[in-house]
Amino acid sequence: MTWKLDCGSYTLFVIEDGYYWRDTTGYHDDATDHDWRFHPRNDSGQVRMNFGCYLITNGDRTVMIDAGIGDRPGGPPGMTAGLMPSAVDALGIDRTSVDTVVYTHMHYDHIGGSQRDGRVVFPNARHVFHSKEWEHWSEADGDLARAARDIMAPLLEADLVDFIDQDTEVLPGVSAIEAFGHTPGHLCVSVMSDGTRTLIGGDVSNHPFQVENPHWSLPVDNDPVHAGRTRDRVFDDLRQSGATFLAGHYPMPGVGKIVIDDGVRVYQPGSVASVS
Repeated sequence: MTWKLDCGSYTLFVIEDGYYWRDTTGYHDDATDHDWRFHPRNDSGQVRMNFGCYLITNGDRTVMIDAGIGDRPGGPPGMTAGLMPSAVDALGIDRTSVDTVVYTHMHYDHIGGSQRDGRVVFPNARHVFHSKEWEHWSEADGDLARAARDIMAPLLEADLVDFIDQDTEVLPGVSAIEAFGHTPGHLCVSVMSDGTRTLIGGDVSNHPFQVENPHWSLPVDNDPVHAGRTRDRVFDDLRQSGATFLAGHYPMPGVGKIVIDDGVRVYQPGSVASVS
């Protein structure tokens, strides 16, 4: 599905690239049923876990934030994935008109959708990553590193990659912001336009219970301590500013606010119109 959010002079589309169902047990030892309250469940009591990405446009410039997991083999049984390209097509946006893709990090569920059937999905776009991210995954061991190198290879060979090493504005009011911890070069994306403030969080948080418990790290955090500190800082900034928060692994559309409820900092889902 796809949802539409007005961000001042920009229109932002939340795109669900895929999802799967899983048991709540084994995700985090301290999590209770209350912590899973935002997640839809199936008849077996499993919760729906999502892969989200984003398209931002002002009519003249079009930017993607992450590309989803794509059609790579593997993944949990019964997983649906690779929906993003069709969703972009359904919006009437020519993929060749996308001029920039900002990737929050190089985990394969965020970069796998950059290619489809061996072809680059956004062939005219500059593909933006933090330099620390590639420095890490280009030399690390393990399945995540091998997947990152495999997915990056055609982008690098086609000279489509730009590396940044600081907070960087990619469009007026749209900036890639350093938010390290989940991975060594993890980025969030800030959108500020006509008095609106929106933060696309990437994987600064994978689950709503981390708003209340920022130091509850998951195995996917590269540096659990740094990730927890970054989450705490980002969520406090969101609470104070009142900015809208977007998270691709939260229950879709993953759009909400960070508020204080009965003395506790919590995630408050927002209402967003669906377009498909």
